[in-house]
Amino acid sequence: MKPIGKVLCATGVVAGLIAFFWKDDFNPESLSGARVLVTGASAGIGEQIAYHYARFGAEIVLTARREAVLQKVMEKCLTLGAKKIFYIPADMSSPSEPERVVQFAVQNLGGLDYLVLNHIGTNRFQEWAGDVEYTRWLLQVNFLSYVALATAALPTLEKNRGALVVVSSLTG
Repeated sequence: MKPIGKVLCATGVVAGLIAFFWKDDFNPESLSGARVLVTGASAGIGEQIAYHYARFGAEIVLTARREAVLQKVMEKCLTLGAKKIFYIPADMSSPSEPERVVQFAVQNLGGLDYLVLNHIGTNRFQEWAGDVEYTRWLLQVNFLSYVALATAALPTLEKNRGALVVVSSLTG
């Protein structure tokens, strides 16, 4: 066997042993009553994350741009078991929106235990055409708003020993 084959084989054995002996200590009851803010909650992964937290009885604030869709997600979260649920329409391309969203969540939930950053502005995946304004918009949505949201939420997350969850993709 070649050296690379030995390394791959050893890696596979170690990974298998880790998987076999891994202890999953997740306690579903730990999410009951957890205070969660989910961005990009109107569709896709953000919507499914909201439903997941709702099933565990969390208190949730949803945010995305489309209010009508947020209302539908909110209604389904209630049927799935969310203890409390609110929504706030917001466009993360506006620099003032992240702080406003966090303030809304903290006021309505009394703090935050989880901040789930999931929103994105899509990239056109094309050759650079010199569109600086689009690049500024993309940086605001995909980077600066994440920093602003995390910064605004950090005091309450630290106080509650909370967690920051970042969902990203190649598009983001």
